[in-house]
Formats: sequence, structure tokens, C-alpha cells
Amino acid sequence: MEKWRWERCIKVLQDYDDTEKYIKTIEREIRTPWVPDDENSGISGSRKSQEHETETLWTIQSHKALNQLRKNKEAVDELLSECGRDTETIIHELYIRKFPRYTMTGLVQNHLLSCGRNTAIKLRTNFFEELDRKID
Repeated sequence: MEKWRWERCIKVLQDYDDTEKYIKTIEREIRTPWVPDDENSGISGSRKSQEHETETLWTIQSHKALNQLRKNKEAVDELLSECGRDTETIIHELYIRKFPRYTMTGLVQNHLLSCGRNTAIKLRTNFFEELDRKID
């Protein structure tokens, strides 16, 4: 696997917990765009068209960054539900946690995994390859 694909998988896993926050922030920015103050706004009243609301909803549905964030979150959720306990422990401890306590060797030495270091590396590699396929 190329280095940029590996780094992309790591980034997706590191952002996994904050994905919902990112999605809500982008949606809020789309729904309430910044508009400069109009000095003459009180003269003729304010008109709000229905087309603006449908355009906003369409923008949210077709926004590339939002769709990519949703796709990444679904891929990680699906893979974590399918993988075994050891793989889940590796991914959560090394990549999803904000401040990891262990390294791969530490996970094996402290008996948090029921496999050896080489098998743990294979499990991690397999997880990353599947994640890379799903987010492409």
C-alpha cells in the first residue's frame, strides 16, 4: 500500500470521533451564510423565498466534503463492527484514542491482545487495506 493511502487511513481514523462535529459545523455554515449588513434593509421589508431553502437543502445533500465525511464514518463503523476483538483493540488504542497509552508492542506485552506482534501487524494491515477500498 502506498504511503499516502496509509496516511489517509490514519487521518480518517483520527478524525473518527469528531466527524459528527465537523458535519454539523459545515451544515451550520451552509444554512446560515454570512451576508453583509444592508443599510436599506428596513425600507422595503425583507423577503424570504422558498427557493433559498430548497437550494440550501440541495447544497447540503450535494456538498462533497459532507458526503466524504459521511462515507468515511460509515466505512469505519462497518469495519469495526465486522472485525474481531483484537483488531478493534488495535485500531481504538493506536489511532482513535486522543492520547494512546500503548504501542503495538505494548499491547502485546500487556496481554491486551490474544495474538503475537506479527499477527497484530497483519490484522492492522488488513484493516487499513479494507478501509482504503471502502473510502475510494
